[in-house]
Amino acid sequence: MAKPFTPARLTLAIALAFPLHALADNAARVEFTSGDVRALAADGSSRVLARGAQVGSGDTVDTGSGRAQMRFTDGSLVSLQPQTQFRIDQYAFAGKPTEDRGFFSLIKGGLRTITGLVGKGNRSNYKLTTSVATIGIRGTEFSVVYGNSINVTTGDGAVDVCNGGGCLTVSDGQSAYVADQSTPPVITEVKTDLPPPPPSNSGNLTPPQGDDTFLVSENRSEGGGLDVLDGYAGGSLQSGDGYYVYGQYVDQYGGYGGLVMLDSATASFEGSTLVSASNSNGDIQASSVAEAHQDGIIGWGRWTSGSCSGEFDCAGDTLLDVHYIAGKPTPDLAALGGASGTYALSGYTTPTTSGGASGGSVSGSMTADFSAYTLSVGMNVTVSATTFGLTGSGSINSGTAAFSGSFSNCSGCSFSPPSGSFHGFFAGAGAERAGMVYTFDSGIGGINKVSGAAVFTQTSLGLGN
Repeated sequence: MAKPFTPARLTLAIALAFPLHALADNAARVEFTSGDVRALAADGSSRVLARGAQVGSGDTVDTGSGRAQMRFTDGSLVSLQPQTQFRIDQYAFAGKPTEDRGFFSLIKGGLRTITGLVGKGNRSNYKLTTSVATIGIRGTEFSVVYGNSINVTTGDGAVDVCNGGGCLTVSDGQSAYVADQSTPPVITEVKTDLPPPPPSNSGNLTPPQGDDTFLVSENRSEGGGLDVLDGYAGGSLQSGDGYYVYGQYVDQYGGYGGLVMLDSATASFEGSTLVSASNSNGDIQASSVAEAHQDGIIGWGRWTSGSCSGEFDCAGDTLLDVHYIAGKPTPDLAALGGASGTYALSGYTTPTTSGGASGGSVSGSMTADFSAYTLSVGMNVTVSATTFGLTGSGSINSGTAAFSGSFSNCSGCSFSPPSGSFHGFFAGAGAERAGMVYTFDSGIGGINKVSGAAVFTQTSLGLGN
């Protein structure tokens, strides 16, 4: 990728390599639009785009005076500014790093993107082309403004900006300017100017409901959801079938409570709040809710109290401090081709204790080996000014995308090894999320058993050993 090349030749090569009969596959779902946003297909036909519409290879999205946000099947997000034309030259995602492709063209205007799995295993498989320069990724978030020249700003990771004058790596927080096709890219102090959308619902803007609907300009990050692109949070979980719901609870009699797991469940949401879930074995229902979050792929929260019925051990009990995760499991882990994923904590519930201590925070990371189907977890859980450093490992069910494990070490706990476990599942395309509920006994008076829920977002996916 370090060699200079001509963007026009790249575009021609893409067109020759991928014939029109292969251009109909859906690549992305439109998360929202504002104004008259249209898609121009490869055959010249035009259609209006609204939330829920599909776009695919060969489509050119024209925002006109509006804007749009799209979520691609590899988990990436693209937000398009007004007066932007963005073409999907060729896109394919099956979770196979050697075969996946993401080739795009910015014809004019501006965009911001958080890239997904395509290009992480093989960088040459992702390119954003303009007539001035081509941008390749190293796993990142970046924004581009393009007129007769381009301005690129990297929010996270790095991009390579290349044209006939050479290549330039633009690292985290840096910006680059490219004057024309033959002038080498240079680092600049001038960042891309992408105005946020107005804070009002106009046109056919259709934001998701619930307390995790927010603008990226608010820069929200406190364990309550992921930052999103210029617009509303990408999608929301809707009531329906096919969910996994796991809950870690304390019962009305005190003590250590238990775990309830529902697969192939019908889940009911009100805004971002899971209010009930049921399958053939029974159901759980919320009585009062303390917190609720979701990012469009997975939901997590805590019911102050709830009820349980059916064949579960908790049937008939009043459940207290129910920490839950809810989402649709990754359909085919084998499609990841034995890759290894790394994950960073992106959301959590406030930990609760059986000893009466309250408040706290969580940080952590996870690694998953989709060849050996094993994983490891590291978390720092702070409760009442005491931080517990937990490490653990577990196994992944390749058929269901569920996982479970136990903690082997806990700094700050009075037990060695500690008494504690976690249960969860992978969600989203390419296992882009991992959610789990956990519990451990600190052995410290006033705290005792600690419970919570944690959500992790995939930060990289590489080939396994």
